[in-house]
Amino acid sequence: MTLKHLNTFLTLTQEQSFTKAAARLHCAQSGVTTHIRQLESELGVRLFERIGKHISLTPEGESLIPYAKKMLSLSDEMKTLYQKPGRLTIGVTESVASYLLGNIVKEYTTLCPDTEIFFQMTDHRDYCQMLCDGELDLAIVLDTPVTRAPIRVLHKHRESILLAASSTHELSGGRHIQPEEMGTFPLLLPSPDCPYRILFEQTLTAWGIRPKIALSTDSIPIIKEMALCGTGLGLLPEFAVKKELIYHMLEKISLRTDFAVYTQLLLHPDKWISPQLKQFLEVAGRHLGSA
Repeated sequence: MTLKHLNTFLTLTQEQSFTKAAARLHCAQSGVTTHIRQLESELGVRLFERIGKHISLTPEGESLIPYAKKMLSLSDEMKTLYQKPGRLTIGVTESVASYLLGNIVKEYTTLCPDTEIFFQMTDHRDYCQMLCDGELDLAIVLDTPVTRAPIRVLHKHRESILLAASSTHELSGGRHIQPEEMGTFPLLLPSPDCPYRILFEQTLTAWGIRPKIALSTDSIPIIKEMALCGTGLGLLPEFAVKKELIYHMLEKISLRTDFAVYTQLLLHPDKWISPQLKQFLEVAGRHLGSA
């Protein structure tokens, strides 16, 4: 068994086609077939069912995937010992990517100008599996406390979530909003799987209020822009609207939103800490702590 065999196996699981896998690997289709047959022969199991042109993973093939990924990931880590410049693959949620990475990257690239940084946008909680699979070096996310084993939380900073309205909105000027009024104002909300939206809707449900949702989107900049235009009340992290609050372009609505949501720096405990990764963790920890 070689790493090339495992790479061929994983490529075929993704492409579900010998022809497409061969094209992606830049080899002949017969080479893909040979690698799979050799791997099956050595393991003594059938990895794929082949019916006509259709292929599908057997249970044995499914069980091999995490081991193949881990072996290839360990191989990649070994190579980084001798390869410069380095490369970091960092999983980030949309809010972090849009508002918290600028100063981190600015300082880091000054300290490590030869390191290539690749940011992988992740949906909420996908990053835990990606860290376990070795697809990410680390992750920086805005979420409720991450407790999934074996992921390590290296840094955690509580963030303020607020309802923001345009300075021209009828609720501007500091008027206290009563919970029962929430069902009458259009709301601009992040996607349904967003952790602080889930907590917000749970609060409304506890109050017996059915929200009037005017917009649901993955994009925080869109929510902010719509709130500025007076379209509705935007549910946003405070760090995303600092400037708008300072210049009174947006105002915070006085409604309970003290949710347990944190910016968190995550790492798999088995991840090898290269010099480049160590430096990034130090820089990110300093900036996130003062965010």
